Amino acid sequence: MRVGIIFVVFGVTLVIVIIGLFWLKDRLQNELLARLAYSEPIARLAVVGAAVTVIGLLLIFSSLW
Repeated sequence: MRVGIIFVVFGVTLVIVIIGLFWLKDRLQNELLARLAYSEPIARLAVVGAAVTVIGLLLIFSSLW
């Protein structure tokens, strides 16, 4: 159960940081932040964050049964 919670917290934090990057890009209208936000590694990190969150939720639900 604890491992699942850690996975969920890590995944959600990663996704929030990426959403914050997009918000900051729009707020500052910086070309460098725009290039960084739309880069392939950031897109992959978003997928990893979502996957880690889902795995954490599955671990939590599996420990409840």
